[in-house]
Amino acid sequence: MERGCITVGYFYTHPVPWSPHMSDNVEFGIMLTPFGPYASPGVFEELATTAEREGFDVVWTGDHVAFPDEIPDEYPFTPSGKAPPAQGIDRDAYDTFNVLSYLAGQVEDVRLGTNVCVVPYRHPVVLAKQALTVEGLTGGRFEFGVAPGWLRTEFDVLGVPFEERGSRTDEFLDIFERACEEREFAFEGPHHSFPTTGFYPTPAEGRPPIWMGGFSGASFRRTAQYADGWSIYGARPDTVAEGRERLMPAWDDFDRSGEPRVAAGRSIHVGTDTDLDPERPLIGDADGVISDVQAYIDAGTTHVFVDFFTLDPEERREQIERFGRQVIPSF
Repeated sequence: MERGCITVGYFYTHPVPWSPHMSDNVEFGIMLTPFGPYASPGVFEELATTAEREGFDVVWTGDHVAFPDEIPDEYPFTPSGKAPPAQGIDRDAYDTFNVLSYLAGQVEDVRLGTNVCVVPYRHPVVLAKQALTVEGLTGGRFEFGVAPGWLRTEFDVLGVPFEERGSRTDEFLDIFERACEEREFAFEGPHHSFPTTGFYPTPAEGRPPIWMGGFSGASFRRTAQYADGWSIYGARPDTVAEGRERLMPAWDDFDRSGEPRVAAGRSIHVGTDTDLDPERPLIGDADGVISDVQAYIDAGTTHVFVDFFTLDPEERREQIERFGRQVIPSF
């Protein structure tokens, strides 16, 4: 099957709209936060349209269904284990698929996707419908980043055993693969079963691109078995290179052709008007950030997606503009 990427299936090429800013060796994206003190339709639209105007290729959103009162210090992408300040019980939290559906009518060329959608605490038929709906509304510009999730108390809220998140993720990926290929089928699995059911709208051919998040052995296996690319957040170039090296044996074991896509994301600050440590990647003047991006490319990164140290929408917009005007043209 030839088509795009799910952040997890078989390699197929997904026809993506050509952008005049698209580099031959790397693509660029932004992270859009659908929760937090500034989450609103106007902010979503402003940041997505700014990213499109400044030459970014994709806008990805994070995902949570609910924020319980207790959020344990188990966040896997910070040394402290503390979740970002946008995540909390008293924060607005928009549904990621509804946000993407809204943005489908606001941007014309930039691709839209999840990075990453927490798969196992949703019913697989409902989740497949949400993903395929966004795929249809965007005219094939949807990218599906998935992962098993980390916030165990959120699983408690939704009544799904945290310990089953891996097998439930695999089960969904099997179902989604079949939904895009067969369109109508019955299913018997360890967690869900259903009679012959139709999955429409489905893509004319293939499926949306899939990205698999995580750094465990199971994540690399899922990437090779189900996805087109692997996504990692907060890693330095040497960690990305290490992850890609761990991925390749699984890629070969599943007889995958071509090379896996690799997406690396970090918070950025382009400019010297900051107290942030310039020794950290993607912080500092434009030349330094360009060198850091090149280091990620040398480590095997095919997609660089940027997040931000600030929640303020205007400061985020300014960073998108700086990165788009001072960094992207070098690639």
